[in-house]
Amino acid sequence: MTDPQFFHTAGPFSLGKVLAHLGLDLGTSASQPDPNLVLTDVAPLSEAAPQHLSFYHNPGYASALKTTAAGAVLLTTDALPLVPAQTAAIAVADPYRSYGQIAALFHPTPVKTQTVVDPSARIADDVQLGEGVTIGAFVTIGAGAKIGAGTVIETQVSVGPGVVLGRACHVGAGVSLSHALIGDRVHFKPGARIGQSGFGWALNHSGADDGLHQRIPQLGRVLIGDDVEIGANATVDRGSGPDTTIGAGTVLDNHCLIAHNVQIGRRCVMAGFSGVAGSGILEDDVIVGARVSILGHLRVGAKTIVNAGSQVTKSFPAGLRLSGVPAQEHRKYLRGQATLRRLAQQRDLDAETALPGKGATTATISDMGDTKDG
Repeated sequence: MTDPQFFHTAGPFSLGKVLAHLGLDLGTSASQPDPNLVLTDVAPLSEAAPQHLSFYHNPGYASALKTTAAGAVLLTTDALPLVPAQTAAIAVADPYRSYGQIAALFHPTPVKTQTVVDPSARIADDVQLGEGVTIGAFVTIGAGAKIGAGTVIETQVSVGPGVVLGRACHVGAGVSLSHALIGDRVHFKPGARIGQSGFGWALNHSGADDGLHQRIPQLGRVLIGDDVEIGANATVDRGSGPDTTIGAGTVLDNHCLIAHNVQIGRRCVMAGFSGVAGSGILEDDVIVGARVSILGHLRVGAKTIVNAGSQVTKSFPAGLRLSGVPAQEHRKYLRGQATLRRLAQQRDLDAETALPGKGATTATISDMGDTKDG
């Protein structure tokens, strides 16, 4: 259950209200529950009480579903036989997504209409602040920046000159933003770094002891679309001339690295510690697992899934599932792994049968057993 010390809770809501929020009606419920059933919050299956709504979408939690005390549960139709008699079963296409919608109903983001600026903040005279902006302690905002209505900027954030933040954004503690134009409802988790210079160098190959690598000025920007989330300690470098772009609805997990000139499409998802090297392109709806590396100047086609730990070393068309180092189509990867296992097993078998005197050794042991004294 949620801790009221940290989370504001709306409601309570009737089950009928909850279903209406999902665009459903009581006919969707397998158990025909009371529409006036009062729900006060969401909770996990194992912790839920009769006043809570929960969800089930992973077979690993079947035992928790069978014994839950939740008042209502979101699930798919195949799980209906597992629901206790006292629990309202609400069949939906995607229980996890529906749960997210209801959790947001119970725990909405507070809407502020009054601008609040901490006295310790340092804001340039020509900065434009929209209505209901919240500026935390020790924030600095450079000349010419624009902050959209309802945006929250937490403590010790640095917003560079000229940066544009859209409406209803949330900037976590310690974030730095520079050379960036940012859309609406963008969420930066603590420690994210946006718009710093990219890794641009002309290397010294002369071998001269006093020769230095030549820094290449990074003259582009970072363009971030609406409804993007960027995780804690993630980094997005500005372009070297072209811009670095992140499309609307994309989600970057903690510790992701987006290098200069990278173009990420809409609704892409990148899990923690993954990265895209310079000038890489991810088309729309690409999913990247944890610790994936995508080399520079490559294109990954739309709706491709790159499994965790893979390294993409060439471009791929749309709609594939990739695995391995180097990354290849998932089925080819599985066939290769199966072949390696068979070869290893055959090698072990060949080595065992090739042992000198293996048969004689067995016979000698048997004979020794037959002639043992006593």
